[in-house]
Amino acid sequence: MAAAQGTCRFCGQQILVEDGEGMTEPQRDECATLHCECDDAKVYQEAALRRDTAKRRVDELFGEGAGEHRQPDEVIREIKSAVDLICDKKAKNMTLTIRTGLKCRIMQMAKDKIKVVREMSDTDSFEQ
Repeated sequence: MAAAQGTCRFCGQQILVEDGEGMTEPQRDECATLHCECDDAKVYQEAALRRDTAKRRVDELFGEGAGEHRQPDEVIREIKSAVDLICDKKAKNMTLTIRTGLKCRIMQMAKDKIKVVREMSDTDSFEQ
């Protein structure tokens, strides 16, 4: 595939996107923004990296490599949606109770870092 031009959404700079010919214009612009050197694009790139890192962490804690803690795809999708809400600053923290004894906590930390925690509690009780 050939390269095509993309435009940074912040400064308008044209950037050559390798293999961009097969992409839509919004995809080329996103790729250009992720490679631009302007200050606003750098802030955007850091936010995108935080989001991506948090979602990878969800996969580690609840996905394929989580062993006995592996959850169905629907649950992982919901956890990642919670990550999006926190990254978009629509929520500060969220706790999802997945099943008795297993929770996922997602929170925004200092400097906008996103923390994903798998919590396990082993509480035994008896009700009659």
